[in-house]
Amino acid sequence: MNCLICGNPFYSAPTWRKLFLYEVDASTCNRCYSKFQKADTAVDFLDFKGTIYEEAVDSVTALYAYNEAMKSYLHQYKFLQDVALATVFATDLSQLFENKEGIVVPIPMHLEKLQIRTFAQVDELLNSASIPFKHLLVKTATSEQGKKSKKERLKATPLFEVIGKVEEKTYILFDDIYTTGTTIHHAAKVLKDAGAKKVEAITLIKG
Repeated sequence: MNCLICGNPFYSAPTWRKLFLYEVDASTCNRCYSKFQKADTAVDFLDFKGTIYEEAVDSVTALYAYNEAMKSYLHQYKFLQDVALATVFATDLSQLFENKEGIVVPIPMHLEKLQIRTFAQVDELLNSASIPFKHLLVKTATSEQGKKSKKERLKATPLFEVIGKVEEKTYILFDDIYTTGTTIHHAAKVLKDAGAKKVEAITLIKG
């Protein structure tokens, strides 16, 4: 098969996990995959201390750091609409969610942005790893949070609304990248306000 990133042919060796656990075959060569750097720094919530979002999120786990390889991947996946790249991290996500208990809720795109992108990139990442999820949120704001000041982000009206039944259970938010944390904290707060017992978050990347 050919690497989805560089296009060069490579061999994906069979493993016991592939035979018995239905692990997804690798879609990138070792050379390209090795350029991605695991996230090695803890995610802190200091910006939200003393705000209404302080206890919204119970934990955040990020798989990879934002480096040049990841920047290139995101550009090709999200902006060039190369949906096949959703499979690149399928095995990593599958193994991580194996040890998690909770209802997975993807961070949704605003309808206007979805029409531009043509596909929901967060949903596709989960689909590629065969991770079941529920759509419980709808995004109500279109502005980019990274372009706002810290003060503006903290004072912004909620970015999401709940569209489904939220029970007193654990929910796991999933997004492609954690940058300022505003998106995750806003989503977590509306879930807790609706009755969620605990809200964790997993992101593919820590920006």
